[in-house]
Amino acid sequence: MIAFDWDPLKAAANLRKHRVSFEEAKSVFYDEFAVQFFDEDHSTDEERFILLGMSAGAKLLLVCHCEREQETVVRIISARKATKRESAFYRGKSTMKAEYDLAKLKSRKNPYASKLKKPVTIRLSEDVVEYFKGMAIESGVPYQSLINLYLRDCLATNRRVQIKWPEAG
Repeated sequence: MIAFDWDPLKAAANLRKHRVSFEEAKSVFYDEFAVQFFDEDHSTDEERFILLGMSAGAKLLLVCHCEREQETVVRIISARKATKRESAFYRGKSTMKAEYDLAKLKSRKNPYASKLKKPVTIRLSEDVVEYFKGMAIESGVPYQSLINLYLRDCLATNRRVQIKWPEAG
């Protein structure tokens, strides 16, 4: 299991500056399509990484972090919305040349998602699948990720399905 931590003062400053909470940044680690890069420029005192991925709020974020305690704790250092170039890189449509030249950095598939997600089999009606597949085409985000994002949003907002059973009579 992976735990997350951060400096509360740094989190507040990040929210003011970038309008991204570390709580939302944490959700990027669940994105199985996120890409992690080693941040050599900022790894003088400790190894730092950059994770580019989709948050539970359906925002593409760049999250700087480090690993502690034999990779069981992820410490979030900063988070911001991805630039247009970073967004294009995430969607496989271009190489990078700006802020972080991600094209030059060695990358790997998100190493955290498999530790944070549990595979399940679920039967969905065709119209639900088609709805999310349509959204996937529009957004460039795989439909299974969109379904997970929607369910995570329900969890975050404590949204409940209103079920009304017919009265026996």
